[in-house]
Amino acid sequence: MSTKAALKTAKSAIDSKNWDEAIEQANTVLAKDSENYFAKLFIGRALEGLGRMDSAAQAYNDATKVKPQDPQAWLGLRGLYLRQGNAKVDERIDVEVQLAQIYAELDDAHKAQTAIDGLVDHARRHGTKLQYARALATQLPTSPIYSYLEGRLPKPAAVYTRLAEIHEAEEASIIKRQIDERRSRLGATLEGTTIEVKNEVYGASPLEDIYQSVVDWTSDDEVRREYEEKLLQRAYDTLLVLSAGKKEAKREKVMKLAQDMVIIKHPYLLAWQIELEWRSGLAVEAH
Repeated sequence: MSTKAALKTAKSAIDSKNWDEAIEQANTVLAKDSENYFAKLFIGRALEGLGRMDSAAQAYNDATKVKPQDPQAWLGLRGLYLRQGNAKVDERIDVEVQLAQIYAELDDAHKAQTAIDGLVDHARRHGTKLQYARALATQLPTSPIYSYLEGRLPKPAAVYTRLAEIHEAEEASIIKRQIDERRSRLGATLEGTTIEVKNEVYGASPLEDIYQSVVDWTSDDEVRREYEEKLLQRAYDTLLVLSAGKKEAKREKVMKLAQDMVIIKHPYLLAWQIELEWRSGLAVEAH
């Protein structure tokens, strides 16, 4: 049987849900042409029909390597991961971003936006808070699809604000949990444990960058002032738990943030305390 005939038979088998026959015919094609895109695609669909999700994903992924700009295999992966709900949230995010970029190349803004909207909604409903945050990041200026969809996506300030809320809640939960767990260790003190945990969490935190992004992108003066305060407070809190050898750069940042607030007479107590006390050498403990 020719390759064309075998592919036609495989397609007919898929249409009639004769999954084993579809796989057999597709493998016949691959025996002659190991990089045949449609044979790999048909195997993915047949394996999915058989409920062999991991194997189907591998087949679809193999097909994307042959024709990375063709949406069909990516759409197969989208459907596969959609069916698996919370089990494949990160994988769905990756696939939808690829689809959005493919549709951007095809100048199909509707389908590109649908891909981004779909992954965000899926992560919101099925993912963890941090997976939802990762999905929201696809709407930001740092996303590879942003320049094409700019104007069709939410304003960056709104997205950054939501990301700040997510990370604030997650970090507060992690800090509380870790302190509770570590306090039971032999010789542990509440103060020492709190410093240790906050040092770890703040060191890995994206919040300072997120706060700065809200400040940079918002057109709302009240929101800008709120997040300038949040930025200073987080930088200051991080400074307090850093080891002595790592304080200098952070201290300079804290002083600059405080000074900028004082210059414009922003009525935030911490900024004025830092400006007045540090410059007079009174706040030695933060050095």
